[in-house]
Amino acid sequence: MMEKKRVLIISSEPWRQESSGGNVLTNLFSPLKDEFEFAQIYTNSQLPSNNVCKRYFHLSEKEMLSSILHNHYFGNELYYENYPENDITCSQSKDITSGGIFFYIRRLRWEIFQTVRYLLWGISKWKSPRLKKFIDEFNPDIIFAPMYYDIHLHRLDRYVAKLTKKKLISYVYDDHLSLRQYSWSPVYWYNRLVLRYNVKKTAKYYSLLYTMTQEQMDEYQPILKVPMKILKKGGDFNGEMIIKEKLDKPLKIVYGGNLFYHRDKLLCKLAEALENINRNEIKAQLYIYTQNPITPYLLHKLNDGRNSFLMGKVSERELKDIYRNKCDIALHVESFSRKPRLITRLSFSTKIIDLLSNACCIFAVCWSQSSPYKYLKKEDAAICVSDPKNIEPELIYLIENQNIILDYRLKAWECGKRNHDTKNITALLKQDFTNSL
Repeated sequence: MMEKKRVLIISSEPWRQESSGGNVLTNLFSPLKDEFEFAQIYTNSQLPSNNVCKRYFHLSEKEMLSSILHNHYFGNELYYENYPENDITCSQSKDITSGGIFFYIRRLRWEIFQTVRYLLWGISKWKSPRLKKFIDEFNPDIIFAPMYYDIHLHRLDRYVAKLTKKKLISYVYDDHLSLRQYSWSPVYWYNRLVLRYNVKKTAKYYSLLYTMTQEQMDEYQPILKVPMKILKKGGDFNGEMIIKEKLDKPLKIVYGGNLFYHRDKLLCKLAEALENINRNEIKAQLYIYTQNPITPYLLHKLNDGRNSFLMGKVSERELKDIYRNKCDIALHVESFSRKPRLITRLSFSTKIIDLLSNACCIFAVCWSQSSPYKYLKKEDAAICVSDPKNIEPELIYLIENQNIILDYRLKAWECGKRNHDTKNITALLKQDFTNSL
């Protein structure tokens, strides 16, 4: 039997199949597990749960603080005899640092806290003999290191590259480099420039950088000067398209995802539009599935029990079932506020691939200069709304012309089948990994 090639993944989040980042890892690497063996170094607080990887090294932020206070190394190896799949369900998932200060800091999203976090990681003793031993024993053939905002992960990437004398393959989801941003905060710009400096420094160790969009590749290539390819999450488009046989009455509009970057404000506009549309008769309702904390204001605006409902958190598997069997229109929303729209303009939500693979009629409300809008509009794979003022008239038109919903289900499926078939993406990854050996 041929010996498996070893892939070491360096990331912030643990490999959990129901989380966004973990779901992407499973989507990309599950088809390769017969030929490649995986290990992961991560810094977030939860335990892994997947069917691909058994070996981990955890650099806990809670232990990082303790290491500074007591001047000792930190970090622990985790090993599972069997894959850690389904040992922690979505509803039972526990933070193994008991919440911790950084959990709340990340929620606040204050720039000064991010700066302090950079500094604390910088003086902590994370380069432990245990970490070196873990890396040496696994002896990776390939290092897969997605790009993050966290400076300590860039330091970790460079440390592993130097230690193993191996080049990195990276994957960028969001914009970590562009200065086309908006903020009056000097702390924000300090953090941004430090991040940009670290991205450029780490890029010297890249053999390949995957981007999710053509726009991002076009902007990054002249600056980083490394080989680049476009790589999006794949979906299962084998067999026949599976959809609900009939539309609901009232129509069910579903949003599944986070409320960051002012997406909550746009959902409030949708709820207000539905309130007007449903004044005399309930014609459509909005169902929101999110794990984000809900303020009393959002509870009032997005959970009135008639036009909109906050449904809480569900697993990826449950959300897939909802898209297929309990959804008539699926939402993709991005903020129109200046700062968040510039932050997210080059991103491409992995949720879009989930919507395509579940043959959803996609109602995309986003800035016309964002990568998702350009892509969905070009492929004619969604009903695209580039001005919040048009949300209500577009919804009214859909309600009155429901055959369009059925048309865009087919268009979404065909777009996914053309561009996002998992088989093609697996072949691309396998070829690139093999070429990097």
